[in-house]
Amino acid sequence: MWNFLKKDILVLMRDRTELAVLLLMPLILTAILGFALGSVMGGSTDAIEARIAIVQEDQVEEGSERFIKGLEGLPSPAIKELSEAAQTFNPTSIIEEAIKGTDIYQISHLNIEEAEEALRDEEVVAILTIPKDFTYKTLNKLLLDQGSGPELVIKSGDHNVFTSTVFQDVVDLIVSQLNLTSAVEKVAAENGVTVDYQTSSRQIGGRENVTERPAMSALKYYTFAMAVMFALYIASTIATKAFNENTRHTFSRIILAGRSPILYLSGKGLSSAILVIIQLSILIMISVFVYQSFKFISIVDALGIGLITFVFAISIGAIAVLLTSIVMRANSLSVAGFFAGAGVSVFAFLGGSFVPKTQLPDIINSLGNWTPNGLALTAYLQWSQGLGFEYIATPLIKILVMSLVITIISIVIYPRKRVV
Repeated sequence: MWNFLKKDILVLMRDRTELAVLLLMPLILTAILGFALGSVMGGSTDAIEARIAIVQEDQVEEGSERFIKGLEGLPSPAIKELSEAAQTFNPTSIIEEAIKGTDIYQISHLNIEEAEEALRDEEVVAILTIPKDFTYKTLNKLLLDQGSGPELVIKSGDHNVFTSTVFQDVVDLIVSQLNLTSAVEKVAAENGVTVDYQTSSRQIGGRENVTERPAMSALKYYTFAMAVMFALYIASTIATKAFNENTRHTFSRIILAGRSPILYLSGKGLSSAILVIIQLSILIMISVFVYQSFKFISIVDALGIGLITFVFAISIGAIAVLLTSIVMRANSLSVAGFFAGAGVSVFAFLGGSFVPKTQLPDIINSLGNWTPNGLALTAYLQWSQGLGFEYIATPLIKILVMSLVITIISIVIYPRKRVV
């Protein structure tokens, strides 16, 4: 088997085109995708920064005073509490501060004529109009649960549809969060819990990392995403080499020499696994020391990455064995060619190599969790973010079980006799 392993590695090392695909392409794609999407995935919003205009048609102080005057007839303690809330509660200010907090939009306060002109001149991407009686209606709805509540008016331009659409979503989220916060505080007050209406000083929304490590960068994500994707090509490459050996009667000579066909098949699986380990080690090391997409905090970090690589390499070896068995039995390269073309693309899409998993539908994520590359990518990302072994144990066990099932199927269909 060691002779078979040595032969497969030497044959592949002589194929410079194949080496370029397996080593240079993932590095190039990692750099392109990582640096192109770095600002978005890294949390920076400079790429979509824009200006919006706010037209204030409401009189905040008049709205508060009008609300307080309408409290006559209520018990004195209720009037006092609600009056204090109305004087400190400024819904317009809350909305503006929340918009600023996104770090996406810059605000310009304009009148309606100036705002319309700015929108036509493409100086702003949208106009947010605070309608008349907005404060009064908001206080009535949130504090007394009276009326239907006010409506904000958003007018968008056609010159930046993406940014203006995002702005509408941001405003919807702010309003929903404001309503939810008020409802929670109201229920708390009804149950005797102290209510704090200083909502204007409270930050709406935010992001916290599960671990102390920085948020996932695009460069780090695509380092692993491209690595697990291009490892799949080794399986089809090894199967293709096996077919070429069969056409040159290499397999027949092995049978005539009395060597076990299973030994030959095992050599294909082992050589595939070793090649994957070499390939991924080179890609990860270049990403660490050249791209600096991430770094090993400790020796445990490196050992965890090594364990994931080893288990994933076993699965690629199993796939290579399966493709080799099919190619040898069918005496055709069609299956290996299909896997190298459409098969790898489908596996890569389901596994999250093209689009980050968080942006894929749940059904795609569920299917991706049944692909070796998808499971390996999940394990790589979780481990590199500082999560413990318990988080990667399940993906690794799934990979090993898949590998065992694939290997058994491969042995069953593998031809034991000479293939013509």
